Amino acid sequence: MNFNIERNNLIEIFSEFINILKDNPIKPIISGLKIHSEEGTVTFSGTNLDINYIKTISCETIENGTVIFKPNLALEYIKLLDDESINLSSKNDILSIHLAEFVLLYNDNFPENLKLPVIDEIAKISSEELYKSFEKTKFSVAPSTENLAVNCIRTLFRKDRISFVSTDSYRLTYLKTDNAAFLEKDFSIPLESINILCKLIKDLNKDILIGSSGENLIFLWENTYFLTKITNLPFPNFDAILCGNDFSKEMEFNYYDFKSSLKKALTVARTSTEAKNGAILEFKSNKLSISASSGKAKINQKVDMIKIGDDFKCSLNIKFLFEFIENINKNVFIKGNSSSAMFEITEKNNTSYKYILMPLALRD
Repeated sequence: MNFNIERNNLIEIFSEFINILKDNPIKPIISGLKIHSEEGTVTFSGTNLDINYIKTISCETIENGTVIFKPNLALEYIKLLDDESINLSSKNDILSIHLAEFVLLYNDNFPENLKLPVIDEIAKISSEELYKSFEKTKFSVAPSTENLAVNCIRTLFRKDRISFVSTDSYRLTYLKTDNAAFLEKDFSIPLESINILCKLIKDLNKDILIGSSGENLIFLWENTYFLTKITNLPFPNFDAILCGNDFSKEMEFNYYDFKSSLKKALTVARTSTEAKNGAILEFKSNKLSISASSGKAKINQKVDMIKIGDDFKCSLNIKFLFEFIENINKNVFIKGNSSSAMFEITEKNNTSYKYILMPLALRD
């Protein structure tokens, strides 16, 4: 194998694969990046058994061939070079990159199923819209893989919309977009796959074709193929939570004032040993009082509001509340019934983005 490639392209590609490849002591070949050079194109492919990633680019190819190696050290070396074009060539068990040599992995038993399968096309969406939708919902995914059923984003494809849902059992985020799908299907996409995909498409500015093949969901864009396994465990019945709620109390807040007060209260609430991130919220007349305390400090923040309904008091995880507020930019609406029932948080003139938050036990 022998080809020339632009240094910046090589840095970008190696960086993308390092996000995916993992050390595998049982089968070391899985941790390798496969590079195949043939007639003016070079194909890079890798897998961690849950995610497959393939990228093909045009290059000046001198000799066809295939190598597999771990790219981590090579990436650090390439970043230090000044040359605009880098040569990669292999001989025996060595890959030469510029003036450095790297040991190759044996080419035996590398997965052969990384080729693009026949897919059912489900939808086409811009990379910007997909990235934004994942970012606006993934913060409330259960972070631990102990419960895989909620360690994912539930993605619903419909003829008139694509929706995204996440929950960690204490809160739920729902986002509906106006993107239309070709087929009506639902998938639970693991959080790890979403985090990696978001890194890949953050600055992409391309349309992405989404398809499925068996128990895999596939994302395609400009000579690039990303496949992830889906979670088959039942996702919680969120429709019952989102629909049919009648709230007796509704509060409206100026976005900037509310966010600023929450952020200040959180500096104390996050240090509380009794109820980490917990605070008392008292809705009285036209003022909200946010109180938090720890063994070292106390804080009370007051925010103006427009309120419908009786005065009341509750306890909330304000870190959870703040994480949703960071994803909006208009006036905040909080609806509820009592200190022991769920709350619904939205932004002004947007019913397509909802946040359900369960209260904490109210302490006197």
